[in-house]
Amino acid sequence: MQTLFTHPHIQVLGCALAMAAFTGLPAIAQDHALEGGSIGVEQVERGQEEYMANCSSCHGEDLHSVLSTAPDLTGSVFKYGWVGQTVGAKYNVISTTMPAGMGGSLSDQTYVDIVAYILSANGVSATQDGELPADPEALQAITITAP
Repeated sequence: MQTLFTHPHIQVLGCALAMAAFTGLPAIAQDHALEGGSIGVEQVERGQEEYMANCSSCHGEDLHSVLSTAPDLTGSVFKYGWVGQTVGAKYNVISTTMPAGMGGSLSDQTYVDIVAYILSANGVSATQDGELPADPEALQAITITAP
């Protein structure tokens, strides 16, 4: 008689679960969306380059903070700090305070591209023809929503 743990299907399932844990695959995808706007593939690519150059030294290359004074930009911090807010509200905070001690030092387009990258990294889908405008007033009409 075969026990449950020696059954071939259970062993395969166990190996698959172990591989997922070790490779860092998420258990459940958590996508977010924008109501009233969209981000573009090219904008996200520009934003990633600018994020790596201007933000990653504090907020981490994977959006998980490397400094105790810099918040994560993903996970529960995103869920509770970004979802339900307008893109304009988040853009205003970032553009007036970042990089630390040098708020306003980047162009409006660079700031909005970085916001697009952060949104994309948190599950907002980018489209071929979408793009957030580099207009703070227009960004107030776009809301970050939960799945």
